[in-house]
This record gives sequence, structure tokens and C-alpha cells, in this order.
Amino acid sequence: MNLFGYIRTTITDGDPQAQLAQLTAYGCAKIFHEDCVNPGPVTLETVLAEMQAGDVIVVDQLQRLGKSTRQLAEWMMILEERQLNLVCLNEQIDTREAAGKLYFQWMNHMATMERALLKERTLVGLNKARQQGKIGGRPKIDPKTVEKIRFLFFEKKESIQTIATLCQVSIGTCYKYIHLNEEDAQLLLGNK
Repeated sequence: MNLFGYIRTTITDGDPQAQLAQLTAYGCAKIFHEDCVNPGPVTLETVLAEMQAGDVIVVDQLQRLGKSTRQLAEWMMILEERQLNLVCLNEQIDTREAAGKLYFQWMNHMATMERALLKERTLVGLNKARQQGKIGGRPKIDPKTVEKIRFLFFEKKESIQTIATLCQVSIGTCYKYIHLNEEDAQLLLGNK
């Protein structure tokens, strides 16, 4: 079992010295520093890639592992799947102990709950928008823009990037209307 220290500094907490002191005092032989302001090669993924089953990742605060509850819960699931342990010094979490194992289960439930709440909020928002007459999806393109896309491609021989910029649409939208068969294009343009 190896102790891997993980330091993450952000724009609001740019000095790693306090974290380094805590992790060193705890006995971490290897300490990794991820700087979110000036990103380098160290990320939580690279630290976990060096770890073996039974190893311990040590952080000073739980917030070092995730930018949201959902992300934190996802990391907890990854740690559990890979049989890695977590020690969080300030929150006194140690997943090598019984209470720490319960923490893994609790975070798994939190992730499930947050996904369900997000889905529910999304569906409620879509339903409200529909009731107000708003329909999701991409906005419809008027026939004049379709005609312009097809003209620039077939007659002027412009590049897709140029056409997308001139018509203020995505490249995918350009391809969609360029690849219409002639009958569908005529129906869309109203020129039966």
C-alpha cells in the first residue's frame, strides 16, 4: 500500500505549500501537483493511472477531487471500482475503515440522486417551454438560406467552411442541405 498525495491549486488557492505540508506530515512519499491555472501533465487521471489496488490517494480537502458533487461522486465510484482508497485529512475520511466504506456507498447514492434530479429538472424545463409555445432543437432555416447554400456550393464552388460562415450556419447544416436529392430540395424551396 502506497500513499499518493494529490494537490490541486486553483485561481483562488494558488499556493500549494499548505497542502504540501499536510500531505508530507501524513507520510506521502509521492506527491502530485495539478495546477488548474497553468495546466501541466499532472491530472487526477494521471495520478490514478500510477496507483495499484490497495493504494491510497491523500488530499487535504474533499473539494480537491471534484468541481461538483456529481463529479466527486463519479471519482468515488472509480476509486471503488479500482479498489483504491481515499484519505481526506480535513474531513477525516479514510475509506480503509468501516465508516470510510460507508462514505463510498453514500457518494454512489448521491450521484444516482443528482442524475435523477438533473433529468427531472430538464424535463420540467422542457415541459414549461412547450407550454409557452417554445420548441427545442435547432432553429428552422428559411428557404432563401438553403438556396444560397446550394448555389454557393454547386455554382460558385465555394468551400464548406466559407459557405457556413457566409450563411451563418454550421458546417453540418451545410452538408445536410447540399446532400438533399433534387426532388427534396425542390419541395423545400417551393419550386415544384
